Amino acid sequence: MDVRFTQKTIGDLLREENLHIPSYQRPYKWGRKQIRHLFYDLKNSLEQDETSKYQIGSLILHRQEDGQCAIVDGQQRLISISLFLHALGHFEEYAGASKLLNQEFSNISLEHAQENHQEWQNLIELVGKAKEEVCNFMLTNCYLSVIELPSDKLAEAFQLFDSQNNRGKSLEPHDLLKAYHLRSIPNKEQNEETIIDWERIVSHNQLNLKDLFDKHLFRIRRWANGETGLTKKRYGSYLRFTEDFIDDFKGVNLTEENYPYLKIYKDLSDNNIAFPINLTMPMINGRAFFDYIKESHDSLVRLERILKELETEEVAKIINRKESKFQRTRNLFDNAVALFVDRFGQEALTQEIIEVLLIWSYYPRIKASRILDSTLANYAAGGRFQNNDVQKLLQVMNQSLSPNDFLMRVDRDKFDNWNLKDLLEEIEK
Repeated sequence: MDVRFTQKTIGDLLREENLHIPSYQRPYKWGRKQIRHLFYDLKNSLEQDETSKYQIGSLILHRQEDGQCAIVDGQQRLISISLFLHALGHFEEYAGASKLLNQEFSNISLEHAQENHQEWQNLIELVGKAKEEVCNFMLTNCYLSVIELPSDKLAEAFQLFDSQNNRGKSLEPHDLLKAYHLRSIPNKEQNEETIIDWERIVSHNQLNLKDLFDKHLFRIRRWANGETGLTKKRYGSYLRFTEDFIDDFKGVNLTEENYPYLKIYKDLSDNNIAFPINLTMPMINGRAFFDYIKESHDSLVRLERILKELETEEVAKIINRKESKFQRTRNLFDNAVALFVDRFGQEALTQEIIEVLLIWSYYPRIKASRILDSTLANYAAGGRFQNNDVQKLLQVMNQSLSPNDFLMRVDRDKFDNWNLKDLLEEIEK
């Protein structure tokens, strides 16, 4: 089956029984404002010319092997229209709309659906008899441009989705990485499972995908190499994962490259054995990249629980402070702990290690009246703070052979030989 391009009325489309919203889709998030905008657009078009054709947008479908059509792009609009039919009592006449609304939804989606259903009812009461005219116009005169891709073209469907939804604005660098690495997966059957995991992280309530890259993976990998990750601008600099750093996560293709440092990964891959994932590992194209993101996300989400289990009263008083001035140093501490656990294991995270990492991370916040992202990056990886040399502790950690080796390399003189009590007293001044 080739890619198909058609135009369908809303009525014809919502009579199709094979429509469904795949589990990798993001939540339904249209609000009352979008509902009102759609309704009055339809009403105005009807009043201007009841015979006119109204182009309502595009729809990207992924035709699956069992005949089902997964909605890759367009679910917000179709669910909203289905809610309109439900509010009017025409729900059962359209099998596609009925199927869409009877799927299992997240709590976020259900909350928005309930609010929008109420909004449709409010609009229906406002317009009185005109409600049926608007509905009929929508079903028979409103068209969608439908792009339907075959079962082996899921990666292409998502690339098309990205281009459709980001026209005129830059894609997020992690969106570019998704498209890049999907193209490197030879077994297309793996794509849907891969995208399900990816989309789960996109809107994760504790750590979403943007923050995973921006505040953790990008910083950890750069700082562990002794690089600040700063982008210079005319006045100052900023610390952010941008397209300029996208090559950090592109990696190599194991089927094409035979470098000695890749031998262990290639041998394991050739024998269908999953290789170990760690935060600073070489980037490998395709499925390995998505495995890296999933494993890294899971480990960083577990970090909060790990710290909760190990924190003493003094540690809790420091890391649980909510003032905004401590957010940057808390990020530095979290990344340092994440790298240590990733390298040496949770069981090696002793109170002594936590104390060292905590004092090192919070030291610049106490010594400076204010710190910026550039201050943080230069302290963490640039080796400079207030014109003095400091330790690049994540790089030291990344080069250490054991927890004890790491502790022996730590130069406590660089942070005034403070202990945890000293740090707490300084914070509470």
